[in-house]
Formats: sequence, C-alpha cells, structure tokens
Amino acid sequence: MKKSLFAGERIAKMQISLTGLSELMPDFTGYINIETDTGAGFVLFETGRPVSAGFFSGEENFSKRPAYEALLESGVLDITVYKYTSDEIISAKAETFDELGITDSESVEENDEESIDSVKKQKDILKESTLNSVMRQPGVRAVSVIFEGFALQSVGDADFEHVAAVTEDLVRAGSKMTSDLMLGRLNQLLLETDEGKLIVAPANELFICVLAENTANLGLIRLSLQAIQYDAGDI
Repeated sequence: MKKSLFAGERIAKMQISLTGLSELMPDFTGYINIETDTGAGFVLFETGRPVSAGFFSGEENFSKRPAYEALLESGVLDITVYKYTSDEIISAKAETFDELGITDSESVEENDEESIDSVKKQKDILKESTLNSVMRQPGVRAVSVIFEGFALQSVGDADFEHVAAVTEDLVRAGSKMTSDLMLGRLNQLLLETDEGKLIVAPANELFICVLAENTANLGLIRLSLQAIQYDAGDI
C-alpha cells in the first residue's frame, strides 16, 4: 500500500484539525502529510474535497474513507501541506485510487475515473518494459514515446530530442494530409529509405516512434505497436 506521495510544493507546516484546514483552505489541491504519536498518514485533496486517504500505525493500516474519518475525528494534527499542480493531482489520484481512493459519490465525480484510467494507460505506455516489447523486434534500433515534441521515455541509441522534434512535424503534416484527403484518423506513419525505417503510431495522447534498420520486419513491429495501442484503448 502506498504510504507517501510526490512532495509537490511545500507551503506550510502547522497544527490544525482537518475541519480547520478545510475552513482555512476550502479550495486546496494537494496533499497533507500527517505525523502522530502512533503513526503517520496522508490525505489527498482536490479543490477542497478528499479523494484518497491512508493512515499507518504499526501493523494497523487504515485506508480510504475509514482512514479519512479516523483522522477527521482525531482533532488537532501535526501536518505538512504540499500544493499540487493540475498535472500532479491527476497523477497522484491515479497512483492512489485503487488502494486508497475515497469512492463515495460526494468525493469522486464520474469523469474522475475516466481521467484516472487514461493516466494509468499512459503510465503503462511509458514503462520501459512496454518500450522493450517493441525494441525486441529484429532490426529495431530505438523506441521513444513522444508528447508535444518532447521525448518522455526512450530505449535504444538515438538523438531522442531530434527524433521528438521531427516526429512532431511529421505527425502534424500527416494529420493534415489525412484530413484534407478525408482518409480518416491517422493510425500509423511510415517513412522508408535505403538506410532505415521510421514508424510513428499514436497511443492514447502519446506517440510511439520507432527507428529501425531497413531490413527490419515491418509486420512484427506493427503487431507490437498495435498491441500497445490496443492496451491503451486507442484501437
């Protein structure tokens, strides 16, 4: 069970009850780290409402709403307050939702689960093991996951910053061409030269870019990319 979160921006250390904190910062987004004589815990907040909670004391672990209610009834607590950005709160919710998420209707809106599911899928794409499933195909030299012109995760040997920039231009041009020609949604892009191949495939909101030898088995590479796209819910 997860017992801590990415720190974010530390903004305060204080002694206060959870009720007092809600009155002091009604729109708070971030998490509070709690230390007591008997254990430690945290509560994750999004715009003032609790979305995940855990408290750990020796062999006793409390999670979800029971942990939040126990902390709520504990009165004044020693807490450290960390502020999150919009991207950080989405990532934190995805990390804690299964084991620590407070799932009653007052605390989780319907679209929360959709955004969390999307983040989880993107995290799976970014795993080195996912990229290695493509890298293992014969003739593949490098694999990179691109988002808005930046290489987020890469394996193999290549100038990934350059690859990311070129991929962004290629995707933009390819998307315009398919739109102008009314060919439907872009599924894969392929460039072949006498020295190699470049394959780009969308997966969720990311793009997977593959550099391969000109002798590489294109069918196997496409199958491995389609498996990732399927897991990402993109096909």
